[in-house]
Amino acid sequence: MDEAEFRAQNERRARDEAEVERKHAILSAEEFRDRERSARDAAVKADEAREKFERLEERARLTREETEGKLKTLKEDGEKTEKELAKARRREAQLADLQPVHEPTRAEHEQTKRDRQYIEGRLHLAIAGMAGSGKSSLINAFRGVSKGTASAAATGVVETTRVIGRYEDPHPDRSKFVWYDIPGAGTTNVSNSNYFITQGLYIFDAIITLFDSRFVDTDITILENCKKFNIPAFIVRSKSDEHIKAIADEMREALDEDESEDEDDVRSKDREARRTRIDADAREEYISVTRRNVKENLQNAGLDDQQRVYLISRRTLLRIVRGKHVAPTKLIDEYELIKDVMAAIKERRIDPPPFKPERSGSYFSWGGWSRR
Repeated sequence: MDEAEFRAQNERRARDEAEVERKHAILSAEEFRDRERSARDAAVKADEAREKFERLEERARLTREETEGKLKTLKEDGEKTEKELAKARRREAQLADLQPVHEPTRAEHEQTKRDRQYIEGRLHLAIAGMAGSGKSSLINAFRGVSKGTASAAATGVVETTRVIGRYEDPHPDRSKFVWYDIPGAGTTNVSNSNYFITQGLYIFDAIITLFDSRFVDTDITILENCKKFNIPAFIVRSKSDEHIKAIADEMREALDEDESEDEDDVRSKDREARRTRIDADAREEYISVTRRNVKENLQNAGLDDQQRVYLISRRTLLRIVRGKHVAPTKLIDEYELIKDVMAAIKERRIDPPPFKPERSGSYFSWGGWSRR
């Protein structure tokens, strides 16, 4: 091959390579433009999605605000309705106060005493309140007997008292005491209206108004009538040990839900410190909340809001009555309730057997009342 032909061949090869590179460049440019278009399209779609999300977010915010506004309005309407109802009840009570109080005639009074087997010289104490508040269990505790024994008042989770139960104290040193288990108001057997009069509560030497979870209008009615008939009345909340345990269980559950498990973590240490205080905190919360609620109810009813509410456990009261040792941590108001009932009866018209509590070390014990 001569030199001219060789040069021509090289030129053709160079032109072919240049053509290939040109085509590759064109393809690369087209591919770049395609990617650029895809990027622009993706950016547009992203902007559209962002704008759509912002619109949805704004709509959700408006809906949330609207819902919150409606809930606030409903709450305000509910509070307003409650206030109006409370105002109506107060107005009704005021109108009732203008009416002459129904005073049982002497004949009615004497007949009620005969019906209740009232014996002069004995101490007749009634425990009244809403159905299921634990009246029968409390009477058993005051008398020092356990449920299920032959002389015990019938107990149950629902109202078991359909007629007035009369229970003498089996202890010879407390033979003057007669306890009455009054059927609970608010059942199909006993209506709320005229509860005090129809049950003949006006003949008793003292009345314990017992409630479990809620202090209700019937309790207020009993207290109002006790005031009118000059009968010592005591507000008592039962099942205190059960309520305190329920509060403590809720506190423990709340601590258990804390996911911090690191022993060196400050929250973990604080959680363990709070765990050791749960029983005491639950007791303090139960006492303060109950007394505050009762105080508010008494204020709303126009009654003496300084009247004490006694928080008791029938188990603790039963141990006291039986002369068993009771640790101070188990006591709430059981000891004071016994003392105050005896003092009120004595002040009113009857000399009760002397109450002789004994203190032994860090424990309280009570051997019963001694006969004079």
